Amino acid sequence: MTLDELESQMIRKSMEHYSGNVSRVAKALGLSRGALYRRLEKFGIPFDAAEK
Repeated sequence: MTLDELESQMIRKSMEHYSGNVSRVAKALGLSRGALYRRLEKFGIPFDAAEK
């Protein structure tokens, strides 16, 4: 498993755990919201539905 795969998996699990709440996911992972959004885009993880 590569570092990118591990990071993607952790973000996906956190998004599921926090029901897509980007602010809580970012805080739990020690990232800013901006950094999390960049990673979501990088890994193709949908986030726009979570904001509604």
